[in-house]
Amino acid sequence: MKKPIRPSGKAVNDLRRYGPALISERSKKTERLLSGTYRKDQILVFFRRKPTADDILVIRKNFERQGYDTSGVRIRTCGNCEIPVQLWSAKGIHTWISKDSLKAGSGPASTTVGEHYALNFLNDIPAPGPLRLDGKQVAQRPRGDKQQEIIIAVLDTGVDTSLVSTAYLWQQEGSNTPGKCYQDVKEGWNFVSDQPGFHDDNPARHGSLVSQYIVNQFTEKCPNRVKIMPLKTHDKDGRGDLYSTICAINFAIAKGAHIINASWGFYYYYVTPIPYIKELITGILRKKGILFVTAAGNRVEANDQIARKIYELQYGVILTDEQLRDLAIHHFYPADLSTTTNNVITVTTTDGRSVSPSQNHSSKFADLGVIADQFSRASGMGFKVPFGNSGSIITGSSFATAIASGVIGAWCPKSLYVPALRKKDFLSLLQTLPSADGSGGTILQQHPALAGKYIKNGSCIK
Repeated sequence: MKKPIRPSGKAVNDLRRYGPALISERSKKTERLLSGTYRKDQILVFFRRKPTADDILVIRKNFERQGYDTSGVRIRTCGNCEIPVQLWSAKGIHTWISKDSLKAGSGPASTTVGEHYALNFLNDIPAPGPLRLDGKQVAQRPRGDKQQEIIIAVLDTGVDTSLVSTAYLWQQEGSNTPGKCYQDVKEGWNFVSDQPGFHDDNPARHGSLVSQYIVNQFTEKCPNRVKIMPLKTHDKDGRGDLYSTICAINFAIAKGAHIINASWGFYYYYVTPIPYIKELITGILRKKGILFVTAAGNRVEANDQIARKIYELQYGVILTDEQLRDLAIHHFYPADLSTTTNNVITVTTTDGRSVSPSQNHSSKFADLGVIADQFSRASGMGFKVPFGNSGSIITGSSFATAIASGVIGAWCPKSLYVPALRKKDFLSLLQTLPSADGSGGTILQQHPALAGKYIKNGSCIK
Protein backbone atom coordinates (compact mmCIF):
# COMPACT_ATOMS: atom_id res chain seq x y z
CA MET A 1 0.00 0.00 0.00
CA LYS A 2 1.13 3.53 -0.69
CA LYS A 3 2.42 5.56 2.21
CA PRO A 4 -0.38 7.60 3.82
CA ILE A 5 -0.26 11.30 3.03
CA ARG A 6 -1.42 13.58 5.82
CA PRO A 7 -2.90 16.81 4.49
CA SER A 8 -2.27 19.99 6.40
CA GLY A 9 -3.87 23.39 6.93
CA LYS A 10 -7.08 24.08 5.05
CA ALA A 11 -7.07 20.59 3.49
CA VAL A 12 -7.47 19.01 6.92
CA ASN A 13 -10.45 21.22 7.70
CA ASP A 14 -11.98 20.46 4.32
CA LEU A 15 -11.62 16.70 4.85
CA ARG A 16 -13.27 16.86 8.26
CA ARG A 17 -15.97 19.23 7.09
CA TYR A 18 -16.95 17.51 3.88
CA GLY A 19 -15.42 14.03 3.98
CA PRO A 20 -15.14 12.22 0.63
CA ALA A 21 -17.69 14.50 -1.03
CA LEU A 22 -18.23 13.86 -4.71
CA ILE A 23 -17.79 17.06 -6.66
CA SER A 24 -19.50 18.03 -9.94
CA GLU A 25 -20.12 15.14 -12.33
CA ARG A 26 -19.33 11.69 -11.05
CA SER A 27 -16.66 9.92 -13.06
CA LYS A 28 -17.23 6.47 -14.49
CA LYS A 29 -14.63 5.19 -12.07
CA THR A 30 -16.53 6.66 -9.12
CA GLU A 31 -19.81 5.30 -10.47
CA ARG A 32 -18.34 1.81 -10.48
CA LEU A 33 -17.12 2.23 -6.90
CA LEU A 34 -20.61 3.18 -5.71
CA SER A 35 -22.64 0.76 -7.82
CA GLY A 36 -23.23 -1.59 -4.90
CA THR A 37 -24.42 1.06 -2.47
CA TYR A 38 -27.99 1.42 -3.77
CA ARG A 39 -30.80 -0.64 -5.25
CA LYS A 40 -30.70 -0.58 -9.02
CA ASP A 41 -33.87 0.19 -11.00
CA GLN A 42 -35.26 2.27 -8.12
CA ILE A 43 -35.32 5.94 -7.17
CA LEU A 44 -36.89 7.89 -4.34
CA VAL A 45 -39.00 10.88 -5.35
CA PHE A 46 -39.49 13.56 -2.69
CA PHE A 47 -42.17 16.27 -2.77
CA ARG A 48 -42.83 19.21 -0.50
CA ARG A 49 -46.20 17.73 0.42
CA LYS A 50 -48.24 14.63 -0.44
CA PRO A 51 -48.27 14.58 -4.28
CA THR A 52 -51.36 14.78 -6.42
CA ALA A 53 -52.01 12.85 -9.64
CA ASP A 54 -51.10 16.01 -11.58
CA ASP A 55 -47.74 16.25 -9.78
CA ILE A 56 -46.93 12.67 -10.75
CA LEU A 57 -47.98 13.27 -14.35
CA VAL A 58 -45.59 16.23 -14.66
CA ILE A 59 -42.65 14.04 -13.66
CA ARG A 60 -43.69 11.28 -16.05
CA LYS A 61 -43.87 13.76 -18.94
CA ASN A 62 -40.45 15.14 -18.17
CA PHE A 63 -38.99 11.64 -18.24
CA GLU A 64 -40.66 11.04 -21.57
CA ARG A 65 -39.37 14.30 -23.05
CA GLN A 66 -35.89 13.06 -22.30
CA GLY A 67 -36.58 9.78 -24.09
CA TYR A 68 -37.41 7.55 -21.11
CA ASP A 69 -40.49 5.32 -21.46
CA THR A 70 -42.50 5.56 -18.23
CA SER A 71 -45.10 2.94 -19.14
CA GLY A 72 -43.29 0.37 -16.99
CA VAL A 73 -42.86 2.58 -13.93
CA ARG A 74 -44.31 1.17 -10.71
CA ILE A 75 -45.03 3.63 -7.90
CA ARG A 76 -45.13 2.56 -4.27
CA THR A 77 -46.21 4.56 -1.24
CA CYS A 78 -45.88 3.88 2.49
CA GLY A 79 -49.24 2.35 3.36
CA ASN A 80 -51.74 5.19 3.63
CA CYS A 81 -49.33 7.55 5.35
CA GLU A 82 -49.67 11.05 4.00
CA ILE A 83 -45.97 11.68 3.47
CA PRO A 84 -44.21 13.32 0.49
CA VAL A 85 -42.18 10.27 -0.57
CA GLN A 86 -42.66 7.70 -3.32
CA LEU A 87 -40.59 4.78 -4.56
CA TRP A 88 -40.41 4.64 -8.36
CA SER A 89 -39.25 1.35 -9.88
CA ALA A 90 -38.49 0.61 -13.54
CA LYS A 91 -35.70 -0.86 -15.60
CA GLY A 92 -32.75 1.54 -15.67
CA ILE A 93 -34.54 4.36 -13.86
CA HIS A 94 -31.62 4.75 -11.44
CA THR A 95 -29.36 5.75 -14.33
CA TRP A 96 -31.32 9.00 -14.65
CA ILE A 97 -30.04 10.21 -11.29
CA SER A 98 -26.93 12.39 -11.32
CA LYS A 99 -25.69 13.87 -8.07
CA ASP A 100 -29.14 13.49 -6.53
CA SER A 101 -31.03 15.34 -9.27
CA LEU A 102 -33.05 14.03 -12.15
CA LYS A 103 -31.40 14.42 -15.55
CA ALA A 104 -34.86 14.92 -17.02
CA GLY A 105 -35.38 17.93 -14.80
CA SER A 106 -38.29 18.60 -12.49
CA GLY A 107 -40.44 20.54 -14.92
CA PRO A 108 -42.02 23.94 -14.41
CA ALA A 109 -41.64 25.87 -11.19
CA SER A 110 -43.83 24.29 -8.55
CA THR A 111 -44.19 24.10 -4.82
CA THR A 112 -44.71 20.35 -4.95
CA VAL A 113 -43.29 18.70 -8.07
CA GLY A 114 -39.86 17.10 -8.27
CA GLU A 115 -38.32 18.86 -5.29
CA HIS A 116 -35.69 16.15 -4.81
CA TYR A 117 -34.68 12.74 -6.16
CA ALA A 118 -32.30 10.16 -4.75
CA LEU A 119 -31.07 6.65 -5.23
CA ASN A 120 -32.56 4.10 -2.87
CA PHE A 121 -29.40 3.72 -0.83
CA LEU A 122 -28.79 0.48 1.05
CA ASN A 123 -28.06 0.30 4.74
CA ASP A 124 -26.59 -2.73 6.43
CA ILE A 125 -26.56 -4.51 9.73
CA PRO A 126 -23.05 -5.78 10.43
CA ALA A 127 -24.31 -9.07 11.82
CA PRO A 128 -21.86 -11.16 13.84
CA GLY A 129 -20.80 -14.62 12.78
CA PRO A 130 -22.71 -17.78 13.77
CA LEU A 131 -23.69 -17.74 17.44
CA ARG A 132 -24.46 -20.47 19.92
CA LEU A 133 -28.05 -19.60 20.78
CA ASP A 134 -29.64 -22.21 23.03
CA GLY A 135 -33.18 -21.07 22.23
CA LYS A 136 -34.05 -20.26 25.83
CA GLN A 137 -35.83 -17.08 26.73
CA VAL A 138 -34.63 -15.00 29.63
CA ALA A 139 -36.80 -15.69 32.66
CA GLN A 140 -37.39 -11.97 33.35
CA ARG A 141 -40.97 -10.80 32.83
CA PRO A 142 -42.46 -7.31 32.64
CA ARG A 143 -43.41 -5.76 35.96
CA GLY A 144 -47.07 -4.79 35.89
CA ASP A 145 -46.73 -2.22 38.67
CA LYS A 146 -44.48 0.12 36.67
CA GLN A 147 -46.27 3.40 36.19
CA GLN A 148 -44.71 4.50 32.91
CA GLU A 149 -44.57 2.41 29.75
CA ILE A 150 -41.87 3.31 27.24
CA ILE A 151 -42.35 2.14 23.64
CA ILE A 152 -39.11 1.49 21.77
CA ALA A 153 -39.37 0.93 18.03
CA VAL A 154 -36.64 -1.44 16.84
CA LEU A 155 -35.90 -1.06 13.13
CA ASP A 156 -34.02 -4.27 12.42
CA THR A 157 -34.32 -7.84 11.14
CA GLY A 158 -37.41 -8.56 13.23
CA VAL A 159 -37.95 -10.61 16.37
CA ASP A 160 -37.80 -14.37 16.97
CA THR A 161 -40.46 -15.01 19.61
CA SER A 162 -38.78 -18.25 20.65
CA LEU A 163 -36.02 -16.03 22.03
CA VAL A 164 -37.76 -12.79 23.01
CA SER A 165 -40.91 -13.12 25.10
CA THR A 166 -44.08 -11.84 23.43
CA ALA A 167 -44.93 -10.23 26.78
CA TYR A 168 -42.50 -7.47 25.84
CA LEU A 169 -43.87 -6.86 22.35
CA TRP A 170 -46.02 -3.85 21.56
CA GLN A 171 -49.64 -4.21 20.52
CA GLN A 172 -51.95 -1.31 19.88
CA GLU A 173 -54.60 -0.91 22.54
CA GLY A 174 -58.09 0.20 21.65
CA SER A 175 -59.70 0.55 18.24
CA ASN A 176 -58.97 4.18 17.45
CA THR A 177 -55.76 5.08 15.65
CA PRO A 178 -54.91 8.76 15.25
CA GLY A 179 -54.28 9.48 11.58
CA LYS A 180 -54.38 7.14 8.59
CA CYS A 181 -50.83 5.79 8.66
CA TYR A 182 -51.13 1.98 8.83
CA GLN A 183 -54.37 2.55 10.76
CA ASP A 184 -55.46 -1.08 10.60
CA VAL A 185 -52.12 -2.49 11.83
CA LYS A 186 -52.14 -3.34 15.55
CA GLU A 187 -48.66 -4.83 16.00
CA GLY A 188 -45.23 -4.77 14.33
CA TRP A 189 -44.87 -4.80 10.55
CA ASN A 190 -42.65 -6.29 7.84
CA PHE A 191 -41.42 -3.41 5.67
CA VAL A 192 -39.19 -5.67 3.59
CA SER A 193 -42.19 -7.37 1.99
CA ASP A 194 -44.79 -4.79 3.13
CA GLN A 195 -47.02 -7.28 4.91
CA PRO A 196 -47.80 -8.53 8.43
CA GLY A 197 -45.27 -10.69 10.24
CA PHE A 198 -41.95 -9.61 11.67
CA HIS A 199 -40.18 -12.94 12.26
CA ASP A 200 -36.41 -12.60 12.52
CA ASP A 201 -34.99 -14.80 9.74
CA ASN A 202 -31.45 -13.43 10.03
CA PRO A 203 -29.13 -16.38 10.83
CA ALA A 204 -27.50 -14.41 13.66
CA ARG A 205 -30.91 -13.16 14.91
CA HIS A 206 -29.63 -9.58 14.97
CA GLY A 207 -33.01 -7.96 15.65
CA SER A 208 -33.75 -10.44 18.43
CA LEU A 209 -30.39 -9.78 20.09
CA VAL A 210 -30.93 -6.02 19.90
CA SER A 211 -34.45 -6.35 21.33
CA GLN A 212 -33.32 -8.52 24.24
CA TYR A 213 -30.42 -6.22 25.10
CA ILE A 214 -32.98 -3.41 25.38
CA VAL A 215 -35.34 -5.51 27.50
CA ASN A 216 -32.56 -6.55 29.88
CA GLN A 217 -31.96 -2.95 30.95
CA PHE A 218 -35.46 -2.76 32.43
CA THR A 219 -34.69 -4.22 35.85
CA GLU A 220 -36.76 -4.28 39.03
CA LYS A 221 -35.03 -1.14 40.25
CA CYS A 222 -35.89 1.09 37.29
CA PRO A 223 -39.15 3.10 37.27
CA ASN A 224 -40.34 2.23 33.75
CA ARG A 225 -41.57 -0.80 31.83
CA VAL A 226 -40.90 -1.46 28.13
CA LYS A 227 -42.72 -2.52 25.00
CA ILE A 228 -40.69 -3.36 21.89
CA MET A 229 -42.27 -2.27 18.59
CA PRO A 230 -40.67 -4.73 16.09
CA LEU A 231 -40.37 -3.13 12.65
CA LYS A 232 -38.66 -5.42 10.17
CA THR A 233 -36.67 -3.14 7.87
CA HIS A 234 -33.83 -5.57 7.05
CA ASP A 235 -33.94 -8.92 5.28
CA LYS A 236 -32.35 -12.20 6.30
CA ASP A 237 -28.99 -10.95 5.04
CA GLY A 238 -29.21 -7.85 7.21
CA ARG A 239 -29.77 -5.53 4.27
CA GLY A 240 -32.33 -2.74 4.15
CA ASP A 241 -32.87 0.44 2.17
CA LEU A 242 -33.86 4.07 2.69
CA TYR A 243 -37.42 3.60 1.51
CA SER A 244 -38.21 0.86 4.05
CA THR A 245 -36.53 2.96 6.72
CA ILE A 246 -38.64 6.02 5.87
CA CYS A 247 -41.86 3.99 6.03
CA ALA A 248 -40.88 2.39 9.34
CA ILE A 249 -40.01 5.73 10.95
CA ASN A 250 -43.38 7.14 9.92
CA PHE A 251 -45.07 4.03 11.34
CA ALA A 252 -43.24 4.57 14.65
CA ILE A 253 -44.41 8.19 14.72
CA ALA A 254 -48.03 7.22 14.02
CA LYS A 255 -48.07 4.49 16.66
CA GLY A 256 -46.61 6.52 19.52
CA ALA A 257 -43.02 5.33 19.91
CA HIS A 258 -40.87 7.21 22.43
CA ILE A 259 -37.49 5.92 21.22
CA ILE A 260 -36.35 4.61 17.84
CA ASN A 261 -33.42 2.19 18.01
CA ALA A 262 -31.38 2.17 14.78
CA SER A 263 -28.60 -0.41 15.15
CA TRP A 264 -27.50 0.01 11.52
CA GLY A 265 -26.34 2.64 9.06
CA PHE A 266 -24.65 3.36 5.75
CA TYR A 267 -21.48 5.08 4.61
CA TYR A 268 -22.27 8.07 2.45
CA TYR A 269 -20.05 9.79 -0.12
CA TYR A 270 -21.78 13.08 -0.87
CA VAL A 271 -21.47 16.63 0.39
CA THR A 272 -24.69 16.64 2.42
CA PRO A 273 -27.15 13.97 3.54
CA ILE A 274 -30.45 13.52 1.73
CA PRO A 275 -32.52 16.51 2.93
CA TYR A 276 -35.71 14.59 3.68
CA ILE A 277 -33.89 11.96 5.77
CA LYS A 278 -32.24 14.68 7.83
CA GLU A 279 -35.53 16.54 8.29
CA LEU A 280 -37.43 13.36 9.16
CA ILE A 281 -34.98 12.28 11.87
CA THR A 282 -33.79 15.57 13.34
CA GLY A 283 -36.84 17.72 12.54
CA ILE A 284 -40.08 15.76 12.46
CA LEU A 285 -39.08 13.20 15.11
CA ARG A 286 -37.83 15.92 17.43
CA LYS A 287 -41.05 17.88 17.02
CA LYS A 288 -42.94 14.72 17.96
CA GLY A 289 -40.78 14.21 21.07
CA ILE A 290 -39.09 11.01 19.81
CA LEU A 291 -35.48 10.17 20.66
CA PHE A 292 -33.39 8.53 17.91
CA VAL A 293 -30.58 6.28 19.16
CA THR A 294 -28.21 4.99 16.48
CA ALA A 295 -24.97 3.09 15.98
CA ALA A 296 -21.64 4.79 15.35
CA GLY A 297 -20.85 2.01 12.88
CA ASN A 298 -18.18 -0.65 12.50
CA ARG A 299 -15.28 -1.27 10.20
CA VAL A 300 -16.43 -2.68 6.87
CA GLU A 301 -13.53 -3.48 4.57
CA ALA A 302 -15.45 -2.94 1.32
CA ASN A 303 -16.55 0.55 2.42
CA ASP A 304 -13.06 1.40 3.64
CA GLN A 305 -11.69 0.58 0.20
CA ILE A 306 -14.28 2.81 -1.47
CA ALA A 307 -13.40 5.71 0.83
CA ARG A 308 -9.66 5.25 0.25
CA LYS A 309 -10.10 5.34 -3.52
CA ILE A 310 -12.42 8.35 -3.52
CA TYR A 311 -10.12 10.34 -1.26
CA GLU A 312 -7.15 9.49 -3.43
CA LEU A 313 -9.05 10.45 -6.60
CA GLN A 314 -10.25 13.77 -5.21
CA TYR A 315 -7.57 14.93 -2.82
CA GLY A 316 -4.52 12.82 -3.57
CA VAL A 317 -4.69 11.61 0.04
CA ILE A 318 -4.41 8.02 1.21
CA LEU A 319 -6.38 7.61 4.42
CA THR A 320 -4.93 5.82 7.41
CA ASP A 321 -6.85 3.09 9.22
CA GLU A 322 -7.43 5.53 12.06
CA GLN A 323 -8.85 8.24 9.79
CA LEU A 324 -11.29 5.71 8.31
CA ARG A 325 -12.85 5.26 11.76
CA ASP A 326 -13.39 9.01 12.23
CA LEU A 327 -17.02 9.93 11.53
CA ALA A 328 -15.94 13.44 10.56
CA ILE A 329 -13.94 11.98 7.65
CA HIS A 330 -15.67 8.72 6.69
CA HIS A 331 -19.31 9.73 7.03
CA PHE A 332 -21.77 7.19 8.42
CA TYR A 333 -25.49 7.94 8.59
CA PRO A 334 -27.67 8.38 10.60
CA ALA A 335 -24.77 8.65 13.12
CA ASP A 336 -23.42 11.82 11.52
CA LEU A 337 -26.74 13.61 12.07
CA SER A 338 -25.95 13.98 15.77
CA THR A 339 -25.51 17.53 17.09
CA THR A 340 -25.25 18.89 20.61
CA THR A 341 -28.83 20.15 20.57
CA ASN A 342 -30.91 17.68 18.55
CA ASN A 343 -32.56 14.33 19.31
CA VAL A 344 -29.94 11.94 17.83
CA ILE A 345 -27.70 9.94 20.16
CA THR A 346 -24.79 8.14 18.47
CA VAL A 347 -23.34 5.19 20.37
CA THR A 348 -20.10 3.19 20.22
CA THR A 349 -18.28 0.68 22.47
CA THR A 350 -15.54 1.49 24.97
CA ASP A 351 -13.44 -0.03 27.74
CA GLY A 352 -13.69 3.23 29.67
CA ARG A 353 -10.47 4.59 28.21
CA SER A 354 -10.62 4.09 24.45
CA VAL A 355 -13.10 3.23 21.74
CA SER A 356 -13.14 -0.22 20.18
CA PRO A 357 -10.59 -0.17 17.32
CA SER A 358 -13.11 -1.80 15.00
CA GLN A 359 -15.81 0.83 15.61
CA ASN A 360 -16.23 4.44 14.59
CA HIS A 361 -15.55 7.40 16.86
CA SER A 362 -15.74 11.16 16.70
CA SER A 363 -15.15 14.15 18.92
CA LYS A 364 -18.09 15.75 17.11
CA PHE A 365 -20.71 13.08 16.42
CA ALA A 366 -20.31 10.28 19.02
CA ASP A 367 -22.32 10.87 22.20
CA LEU A 368 -22.09 7.69 24.27
CA GLY A 369 -19.68 4.86 24.83
CA VAL A 370 -21.10 1.67 26.33
CA ILE A 371 -18.55 -0.20 28.42
CA ALA A 372 -18.09 -3.72 27.07
CA ASP A 373 -18.48 -6.86 29.18
CA GLN A 374 -15.16 -8.16 27.91
CA PHE A 375 -12.18 -6.58 26.18
CA SER A 376 -8.97 -8.15 25.02
CA ARG A 377 -6.56 -7.86 22.12
CA ALA A 378 -7.74 -11.19 20.74
CA SER A 379 -11.53 -10.72 20.85
CA GLY A 380 -11.83 -6.93 21.04
CA MET A 381 -14.59 -5.24 23.03
CA GLY A 382 -17.72 -7.36 23.24
CA PHE A 383 -20.94 -8.10 25.09
CA LYS A 384 -22.32 -11.31 26.55
CA VAL A 385 -25.08 -12.86 24.44
CA PRO A 386 -28.33 -12.14 26.32
CA PHE A 387 -30.00 -15.53 25.75
CA GLY A 388 -29.72 -18.42 28.17
CA ASN A 389 -26.23 -19.53 29.20
CA SER A 390 -24.50 -19.64 25.84
CA GLY A 391 -21.39 -17.87 27.13
CA SER A 392 -20.80 -16.30 23.71
CA ILE A 393 -19.37 -12.82 23.26
CA ILE A 394 -20.39 -10.59 20.35
CA THR A 395 -19.02 -7.27 19.23
CA GLY A 396 -20.48 -4.30 17.44
CA SER A 397 -21.85 -0.81 17.95
CA SER A 398 -25.28 -2.35 17.16
CA PHE A 399 -25.40 -3.91 20.60
CA ALA A 400 -23.91 -0.92 22.39
CA THR A 401 -26.74 1.09 20.82
CA ALA A 402 -29.39 -1.31 22.09
CA ILE A 403 -27.99 -1.20 25.63
CA ALA A 404 -27.99 2.60 25.52
CA SER A 405 -31.60 2.66 24.29
CA GLY A 406 -32.57 0.31 27.10
CA VAL A 407 -30.85 2.31 29.84
CA ILE A 408 -32.38 5.57 28.63
CA GLY A 409 -35.82 3.98 28.31
CA ALA A 410 -35.60 2.34 31.72
CA TRP A 411 -34.66 5.43 33.71
CA CYS A 412 -35.86 8.56 31.89
CA PRO A 413 -39.45 9.67 32.60
CA LYS A 414 -42.07 10.22 29.93
CA SER A 415 -42.02 13.90 30.77
CA LEU A 416 -38.78 14.26 28.78
CA TYR A 417 -40.38 13.04 25.53
CA VAL A 418 -41.83 16.40 24.57
CA PRO A 419 -41.80 18.45 21.37
CA ALA A 420 -38.34 19.95 20.70
CA LEU A 421 -36.81 17.48 23.17
CA ARG A 422 -33.13 17.86 24.00
CA LYS A 423 -30.88 14.86 24.36
CA LYS A 424 -28.75 16.64 26.94
CA ASP A 425 -31.72 16.45 29.32
CA PHE A 426 -31.66 12.66 29.04
CA LEU A 427 -27.90 12.40 29.50
CA SER A 428 -27.86 14.81 32.43
CA LEU A 429 -30.60 12.90 34.22
CA LEU A 430 -28.90 9.55 33.76
CA GLN A 431 -25.70 10.85 35.32
CA THR A 432 -27.54 11.45 38.59
CA LEU A 433 -29.03 7.97 38.96
CA PRO A 434 -27.62 5.06 40.94
CA SER A 435 -26.42 2.07 38.95
CA ALA A 436 -28.98 -0.60 38.19
CA ASP A 437 -27.04 -3.16 40.23
CA GLY A 438 -27.33 -1.03 43.36
CA SER A 439 -23.59 -0.46 43.66
CA GLY A 440 -24.09 3.23 44.36
CA GLY A 441 -22.12 4.30 41.31
CA THR A 442 -23.56 6.17 38.37
CA ILE A 443 -25.02 4.72 35.19
CA LEU A 444 -23.19 7.33 33.15
CA GLN A 445 -19.66 8.53 33.74
CA GLN A 446 -18.21 11.63 32.15
CA HIS A 447 -14.83 11.15 30.49
CA PRO A 448 -13.74 14.65 29.45
CA ALA A 449 -10.19 13.44 28.91
CA LEU A 450 -11.21 11.21 26.01
CA ALA A 451 -10.20 12.89 22.78
CA GLY A 452 -8.92 12.20 19.30
CA LYS A 453 -9.85 8.60 18.60
CA TYR A 454 -11.92 8.66 21.74
CA ILE A 455 -15.16 10.34 22.71
CA LYS A 456 -14.43 13.95 23.52
CA ASN A 457 -16.65 15.10 26.40
CA GLY A 458 -18.61 11.90 25.92
CA SER A 459 -20.17 9.55 28.40
CA CYS A 460 -19.78 5.88 29.19
CA ILE A 461 -22.49 3.58 30.43
CA LYS A 462 -21.26 1.19 33.10
